[in-house]
Amino acid sequence: MAEMTPGAALRQLKQAHATLKKARQALRMARENPAFGPRALDAGWEALTQAHALMASVPRSAVDEEVLTQQLSVQRYATSLLVRLRRLLRKGEVGDDLDDDGDDDE
Repeated sequence: MAEMTPGAALRQLKQAHATLKKARQALRMARENPAFGPRALDAGWEALTQAHALMASVPRSAVDEEVLTQQLSVQRYATSLLVRLRRLLRKGEVGDDLDDDGDDDE
């Protein structure tokens, strides 16, 4: 198998980011229609597992400044999605896309 390049790593990380964005869209739909909540939770969880698998598969040899920056971006987006999934599971709602309500440490 060929060694992964930084360009290929960036494409892979951008794919992970796009997958997470689609899951966020599903959460927005669940906010509008609560019956969609369980499917949005499943879609979000699947997106998180795929994104983490893609991020973990980037070898050290393909890491440069741009790859690390993209990795941080995807990690932040994944964390944001995870907070919303947790809120959906706990409260049965998705909440705003603007800010967290500060209950993450409870």
